Amino acid sequence: MDLTSKTISGGLRLTPTAWQLLEILLRNPGKLIPQRYLLTEVWGSKNVKETHYLRQYMAQLRKRLERDPTHPAHLITEPGLGYRFTP
Repeated sequence: MDLTSKTISGGLRLTPTAWQLLEILLRNPGKLIPQRYLLTEVWGSKNVKETHYLRQYMAQLRKRLERDPTHPAHLITEPGLGYRFTP
């Protein structure tokens, strides 16, 4: 993945929202990123309780980027807390 040119090898395309979410996670490898922070940064402060947005986008990202989306190795959920990118 090249964050500067917003490209993924293999020609995989992501929506601007998915890129924004993924970029936050990739720029903070190994760190827990709280749900509230992701919601505020990606959808704005009025949407901090809309956790279903986040769940849907993370599920889509896993389907496109993980070898086995049901057992993700890189896009990890910390239940009730947030998400973590593990390189």
